[in-house]
Amino acid sequence: MTTARAPFARILVPIDFSPASDEHIAAGQAVEVEGQYIEFAASSLRSVSLAADLARASLGTLVLLHVTPALNYSTMYAGSLRVGLSPQVLSEVHEAAHKTSVAALEVLAARLCAGVNVVLEARPGVALSVILEESQKHEVDLIVLAASGRSRVARFFVGSTADRVIREAGCPVLVIPASPD
Repeated sequence: MTTARAPFARILVPIDFSPASDEHIAAGQAVEVEGQYIEFAASSLRSVSLAADLARASLGTLVLLHVTPALNYSTMYAGSLRVGLSPQVLSEVHEAAHKTSVAALEVLAARLCAGVNVVLEARPGVALSVILEESQKHEVDLIVLAASGRSRVARFFVGSTADRVIREAGCPVLVIPASPD
């Protein structure tokens, strides 16, 4: 006889953050990580809080994920000037981004995930692909995703990661609406 596990025993929460504005730094709303200030969107903070509550209730695991931009090209173009980046430089950039991302996720986990088993993941790539791959890798039961807050017109032209995750994920997706910051 197999034992049934809690419905949301493994929850994935993709987290986005950005460099902090001067006003957020001055107001104490930014977090210093690896010598730089970052800020989390309010909807991201709400998504982590909700997911942590669900994980606590199910005695489950929370996977916090940050996707960094992939620098897959060894050459960047600036007008007619061609500037090459060596594979070693690209590797160093990815390594620094990973280190900073994990440090930011550690701060978030310490603040909002007390009493929860937390796994921290950070890797480069396209957000949609990485979210779907990590959800399969960790065999998650739920993805809790903060909406970007872009307008409907912007989503129409650019697309929405949340919309695509909802359509393509192999598990339920809970979208936390963006709120004005």
